[in-house]
This record gives sequence, C-alpha cells and structure tokens, in this order.
Amino acid sequence: MFHTTDFSDIFSSDFSSKVSFKKGDIIHLFKDSQKKPPQIGLILEGTAVLEGPTKEGRWMVNALISEKGIFGMESLLETKKAPEPIEYRVRAVEDGNTLFIDREFFLNYLYANPQFFHLVLDDVIVRYLFTAKNYKNINQPPIIKVTRIFVEIIELLNLHQTEGTITLPSYITQTFLADYCRSSRARITEALEALRKNGLLISKKPVTIHSHEKLLDQIDIFQTGNGLLTK
Repeated sequence: MFHTTDFSDIFSSDFSSKVSFKKGDIIHLFKDSQKKPPQIGLILEGTAVLEGPTKEGRWMVNALISEKGIFGMESLLETKKAPEPIEYRVRAVEDGNTLFIDREFFLNYLYANPQFFHLVLDDVIVRYLFTAKNYKNINQPPIIKVTRIFVEIIELLNLHQTEGTITLPSYITQTFLADYCRSSRARITEALEALRKNGLLISKKPVTIHSHEKLLDQIDIFQTGNGLLTK
C-alpha cells in the first residue's frame, strides 16, 4: 500500500526538501507554483485538504490529502498545460511536514521503480474515482452524501481496517462536512442526527462511526431506494 511506502530514497537525494507546516498553513498554491521550478508535493506527516474557490471567492473542500498523499501532479504534464482558468490550494488541517521533490528526479525515480510508479498511479486513480463519485451524487439528499463522504474519509485515512467504532480526527467537523458535501450546515446537522438515531453515528463531537462495514451496508440500502438501516 502507498501509505506504508518508505520514501527515504527520495528524501536522501539532493533533489528534495522537507518542509514543516502548521494547521491552517497554505502548503501549495497553484498560482504561485507556476512561477517556481516544477515540484511534486508529498505529505510525510499530517493531513491537508485540496480547496477550490467559488465564484464568491470562498474556498471549499474538494478532496482530503492524507499522510503519504501526493499533490501538485499537474507539474508532471508533458504535452499539455493545466486547463485555464484553474485555481486551487492545499491547506493543512493539522500539523505535519511535506516533501517537495524535483519533477525530473521524481519522473526518473518512477521509471526506475515500476512498483512505486503503480502505487502512485493507484493513489491518483482512487482519488479521481472518489471525486467523480462525489460530483455524480452532488444532487443526492445530504444524508446520502454524508454517508458516502464518511466512507471516503475512513478509507483515505486508512481507518477501514479498524475493527469496531471509528473516531475521526477533530478537524472533521459539521462545517467541514458541509463544505465537502456541498450542503448547508443545517442540512448536515439533520443528516448526522438521523444517522445518530439509527446507530450508524455514535457521536457528533468527535465524529465517531459505528463501523466501516455498517456504512457500506447503508450505502447498499440507499442504492436500492430504501431508507436507513434498521437497528
């Protein structure tokens, strides 16, 4: 798995630099990165979110970037440029550090290590599929969207191997979920209360889930057109 990969070979090179960050720091800003030598970012410790601006200028969560997650993949484009206009940023939601890797060195490392190349490709594809699924379900009721987002968060943070209840990090708040689901905070509050009454959600602060398996069962039930799981 990509999250268990040892990146010491990359870190020990002369073509990478380790940078610490604090909660709330902007780790990567697309506009600024276009003015610098092309680099790939890798979260070594901590978690960040990829955010995009609305027409009103508000930054909204588009994706979660967990430990060992990669960002700045547009710098690998060879024959085409990133679509214009495009704007995004990577913001830390907890303290940690990241590794910035020279583009050419990273590409050479991929070519020399096919297994690592496939792990990177898997990571990119999984995040693409999650994003595509979120946009597909953007008009679904909030309770369906928040249930799917819980599955996404748990799997991206590699918490799905945990048996029993799962407590999510403190940055997973109702406001965070509202942004991620593209719903109002009031609608998310209603959805969480429904999940709590049904037993899928143990608590809202911190967000504690009954189990990954129960969430998957609930999604299957939603797909059949039925309501919530019976206790």
